[in-house]
Amino acid sequence: MKTKVSLQQCNSYKQEEVSLAIKALLKPLGNMTSFVKKNDLVLIKPNMLSCKEPERAATTHPSVIEAVVKECFEAGASEVWVGDSPPAIFGRTEDFWNKTGFAKATEAAGGKMLCFEKDEKSNVSFKVFGQEVTTPVIKKVFDADVVISLSKMKTHNLTRITGAVKNNFGFIPGFAKALWHKKFTKVNEFSAFVSELAKALPVKLHIMDGIEAMDLQGPASGRVKKNNILIASESPVAVDMGFCKIVGLKPESVPIMKYCKSIGWGPASFEDVEFIGTELQKCLVKGYVVPPAPPVYLIPDFVLDFIRKMIWTGPNLKDNKCIKCGRCKNICPAKAIEIKEKGASFDRNKCISCFCCMEVCPVEAIEMKASPLMAIILKLRNVKQVLSRNKNE
Repeated sequence: MKTKVSLQQCNSYKQEEVSLAIKALLKPLGNMTSFVKKNDLVLIKPNMLSCKEPERAATTHPSVIEAVVKECFEAGASEVWVGDSPPAIFGRTEDFWNKTGFAKATEAAGGKMLCFEKDEKSNVSFKVFGQEVTTPVIKKVFDADVVISLSKMKTHNLTRITGAVKNNFGFIPGFAKALWHKKFTKVNEFSAFVSELAKALPVKLHIMDGIEAMDLQGPASGRVKKNNILIASESPVAVDMGFCKIVGLKPESVPIMKYCKSIGWGPASFEDVEFIGTELQKCLVKGYVVPPAPPVYLIPDFVLDFIRKMIWTGPNLKDNKCIKCGRCKNICPAKAIEIKEKGASFDRNKCISCFCCMEVCPVEAIEMKASPLMAIILKLRNVKQVLSRNKNE
């Protein structure tokens, strides 16, 4: 049986237009009443990656949050909580809520903000490549009657895209996320961890905000790309499958999608998805640029030891942008960053290329840099992908 993925075009973030689009998006799935019942306590988890304005496309747009909260109350919810846990909180959590517009949108719809860092924690256990792991997540994810994920359509320098599956990573509080980056340093290992975590959590509905998306060097400092799309499904894998279809990306080229297929979780290919709502052809976008998966992660460790100095990708400081706030140093799980006279300095021998530093930089002073040999490899792969895409078209 095919997994249903609802698509709905929406051309702006005007509240009335978004509210109508969310209703239309959910209608083919049975409306919000298929998920939220009378007197339910609902937890909504948007993407609040960094303390940035909505127009930067780094976070779920507040108009989407407001529309979904209202839908929950109309379906009969007694309480609706909205919260997330960014990679690191420096200062007041309320500053994040206010700058992203989350607080205003939630209040306007009658909901309440929830600080994940202050919420009680509960452990969840699962296996990653046969290894038993246990991580704390917020307790509210298990206490709520309904949990809804509101992801953002973005690229990611480590996992290529960050969507519905990876949005569940935010249920792990604050700095604990960086520790898992250190534990699982390779992209296939980290993708497995993120996927197994998402599989273990009771999230009923997944909605992706792609009205304005982010491409190039995401998830925090990429380019704003207007895609005019909302995606929804009961399956996070299916939502990400829709993401891939819309931007012309092969699911097997995305580490998280590849792992989900290997464990038989979610649709394995486009053929296993039934696209409903807005006609698929009207939703396709061109020119959405996704970072290539660095082939260094596919190289065995014993070989990598010999060529590590020639083939690498890692963070690099842009000229005259660093404000020396120290956020990158504090979040770095590998302790590979020092703050010096000219700003952040990266120890490439320690760096694990998780790009947490990019995610938390408030001024976008950090970019991805590749060694000369790696740059050539990536360019060749880009050329191959473009030629393959043109051939298929």
